[in-house]
This record gives sequence, C-alpha cells and structure tokens, in this order.
Amino acid sequence: MRVRRRFKLILALCTFFAMQLAVSAQKTLLHKDVLKQNERNTKPDYGPNGNWYLTNVMGFSFTLPMNESDSLGIRNSVSSNQLYYGVRYKGKINEYFSAGFDMFYMRQGFRIKQDSARNLLSLGHENNKQRLAFHNIGLSAYARINFDKRGNYLGKYIDFAGELHYVVGERMFTKNHVDPALNNGASMMKTNASKLDYTRNIQQYGVVRFGWSHVVLSARYRITDLFNASQNINAGMKLPELPRLSIGLEILIPSDNDLEQDLEDFEEIE
Repeated sequence: MRVRRRFKLILALCTFFAMQLAVSAQKTLLHKDVLKQNERNTKPDYGPNGNWYLTNVMGFSFTLPMNESDSLGIRNSVSSNQLYYGVRYKGKINEYFSAGFDMFYMRQGFRIKQDSARNLLSLGHENNKQRLAFHNIGLSAYARINFDKRGNYLGKYIDFAGELHYVVGERMFTKNHVDPALNNGASMMKTNASKLDYTRNIQQYGVVRFGWSHVVLSARYRITDLFNASQNINAGMKLPELPRLSIGLEILIPSDNDLEQDLEDFEEIE
C-alpha cells in the first residue's frame, strides 16, 4: 500500500510539474507573439514601410517599335533594350503616400533596322549588323501611392517618376562581311565609332511603375530627342528619332531582414 501511495504521489508531482512547464511554455510563446505583433504595429524608422528605406534596384526593359514612317526603325524589341542598375531611396509621408529618388546607371541599345534608302545612319549601305548604344548616369524623383495596409513590407504601390539622364558615352557599332581578297585576308569588318556629334548629352524620361513588394513592372517614355542636327550627317538635317517607349521588369534587391519579414507576412496571409 505504501508503495502504491508513493507511486501515486510521484505520479501526481510529475503531472503537476509537467503542467507547470506546459503553462510556462505557452506563456512564453504568447509573450513572443504579442511582442511580434507590437513590432508589426509599431512602424520603425528604417524599413520597407518605415520612415525611410534604401535598397538596390536592377532592371531590364524592351524598346517598343514606333510608327516607322517617322523613325529610323529598330530590328526587334528583344535586341533593342535597356539595362538599369541603381540605388532607390524612399521617404514615408503617411500610410498612403511616399516620395523618393534614384541614382542609377543605364545602358541603352538600339539594333538599327537595315534599309539602304531609309537608314540615314548608313545611307546607301546595308550592314550585317548595326547597333547604337548609350551609357547614361542619372537621377530621378518619384511620388508613390500605396494601395494596402501592411506591416513593415512594401506591399502594392504605383510610382510616378521623372528621370534626368546624362550620356557619358555613346557608340555606333557595325559589322559587315567583306571580301578577303580586298581586305588583307579578313572576311569580317567591324567598326566602333564614338564621340558622335549628332547625339544629345541630356535625356529626360517619364516613368510609371507598378510594384508588388520587390517586383516592379515599369513603363518608360523618352520626352527629349536623341539626336541633334549635324553638318556631318544627313545633309545637316536632324535625324529621325528612334522609338521612345519601353516596358520592363525591375527587381529590388532585398536584405536578409527584408526576406525574413516578407516570409512572415506571407505565412500570416496563408
């Protein structure tokens, strides 16, 4: 009987301590959940939805063809494109409005459509390949409208931006198959011309961006012309323009903290 009583006492004590541990663990988890919720409800100074935020951005876009009656023409949208890399700053105004700026580098490339009569960059000649490229640095300013209430992540938004580009370098590249007998045994001739006096150094763009967290769809329209009049080309008359509109995709490069925050937000949605 004494053995049974001792056994029951030990079992009761073990059950009691187990319940105490379970209650303590539950309180700890509840406390952590409350702290996490408080962190979400309290907007930090820095972060995707904080008072300010800084992130790297990279993008790729395609040039859309324009009316060819008043354009030099591009060969296709895939080979005429832009690469974009920069730093984006966002300052929060309130829950629904933000503003910021970008500092960036952009490489623009136009694959010129070949027509001996219409291609004024190589009038009277058709190249096997011809490409006009610009290397730009620039600044942009934007206003942002946010669409949803959220924790410390970017959410859904639309940006309206203006960009100012300075052309630090331009290149006209051509490639042609030639007769080896007339070119010292060479069957391919390439040229790479620079310091073109018929291109403008300053370009201006209007941009609209639709974003969902760190993925952004963009549309960019060039407001200014690419070309100046030059006495050295097209009989001194200004060249027809190249297409102005491009559409593309941008990726904001998140930090480890941003990825962890987004994962937590997605888990809450599920």
